[in-house]
Amino acid sequence: MGWGDGLARRLFPGALARARDAGVREGVRNAEEPGWRPLTAEASGEPWWSVRDTLERAEAACASNPLAARLIEMTTEFVVGGGVRMEGPAWAQHFWRDPRNDLDQRVYRWCAELCRAGELFLVLSANPATGMQYVREVPASRIDAVDTDLDDAELELRYHQLTDDPEGRWWPSADLAPQAPQVMLHYAVNRPVGAVRGQSDLAQILPWLERYDMWLEDRVRINRYKGAYYWVVHVENALPGQIEAKRAQYSRVPRPGSLIVTDEQERWEAVQPHIEAGDVSADGRAIRMMIAAGAGVPLHYLAEGEGTNRATAREMGTATLRRFRHRQYVFARMLEDLLRVVGRRAGQRDLEARVILDEVVGPLEEAAQTEGGD
Repeated sequence: MGWGDGLARRLFPGALARARDAGVREGVRNAEEPGWRPLTAEASGEPWWSVRDTLERAEAACASNPLAARLIEMTTEFVVGGGVRMEGPAWAQHFWRDPRNDLDQRVYRWCAELCRAGELFLVLSANPATGMQYVREVPASRIDAVDTDLDDAELELRYHQLTDDPEGRWWPSADLAPQAPQVMLHYAVNRPVGAVRGQSDLAQILPWLERYDMWLEDRVRINRYKGAYYWVVHVENALPGQIEAKRAQYSRVPRPGSLIVTDEQERWEAVQPHIEAGDVSADGRAIRMMIAAGAGVPLHYLAEGEGTNRATAREMGTATLRRFRHRQYVFARMLEDLLRVVGRRAGQRDLEARVILDEVVGPLEEAAQTEGGD
C-alpha cells in the first residue's frame, strides 16, 4: 500500500469502507450473471442463473417437444401407475382425502414436476380452527435461493420465492419453524453430493432434444424444397414490349396439371433445385439413441420397435424397470415424510402412515401375470 492510500484511509475512512462494500456487492451481482465467474465456488452447487436456465429449457422442451413430454409422462405412469394407496390413522386419511388437498389426484402432477424440475417445493398451511393442514405447490423456477445451516448443508432453513414484490418472499422450513402458520418442504432427485438443488431428468439430454428438433426441421425444409420448381419462359426474337406483355400474361402461375399451348417462338422450362440429400436415417437414429440412453429407456419404449424382438426387448427393459422402481421408492418415502411433518404440526406424534404404490412390472411380466390369473 502506497503513502497515498494510507493518507486516504486516514482522511476518508467511512467513504472508503462504503466504496469497498459497494464493490463487493457489485462483484457478487456480476458473479451471478452469465459470463462472470465467481472467485469462490458456491457451496450449494450451480448458481441461480444456471439453475433457472435448465428449468426454463426443460419446461419449454416439455411444452413443445413430444419426446420430452412423453419421457416425463412415461415416468409418471410407471411410478404412480394406477394411483397411491395410503394406510394410516383416521387423521391422516382425512388430510389425504380432504377436498382442498385431494392427494389422490395431486400426486400425479407432483411426480411430473419432480421429473421435469428435479425438485418439488410444497407449502403447508395450518387451519387455526381445526388444525387441518393444506398443501400447495410452488414451481421450482420461482425459488431462487435455499438457505442452509453453515455447518450442515443438508439442514435447510428457509427458501426465497420470486414474486411481483421486488423483495420476494421467504418461507421458513419445517425444521426451522415447525409450528409456523406456513412452512415449506423441499424434495429433490438427481442431487449431486454437496449440492442443495436437484436436477431435471431431462438435464443431460436437453441439448440432444434441441438438436433433434433442428435436425427434423432441416429435413422437412429439404424435402419441401426438393419438390419445388419454377417455370422459365423463353421467348425467341422478342420484339420491344413483348417481354413485358408475356410477364403480364403469365402473372398468375399455372396450376399443376394445366395444359400449355405455345408456338415455336415460346419455350417453357421447369427448373428444380439440385439438393443432394441422401438417406440420413442413421443420423436421426443416432440422436434418438443418445436421447434414449440419457433418459434410461430403450428405443422401443419410444415407439421404435424395428429390429427388436421379444427376447431383446425383455433384456433391454430390465435396467429401465429398475430405474422406475428406484424412483417409485424415492417418491413413496417423500410422501411418507410429508405425512410425518403434517402429523407433527397437528400434534399427532404417533402418526405413522405407509404409502403403497403399484409394483412396476414390464409388459412381459404383466402378460404372464394376466395369463396366470386367467
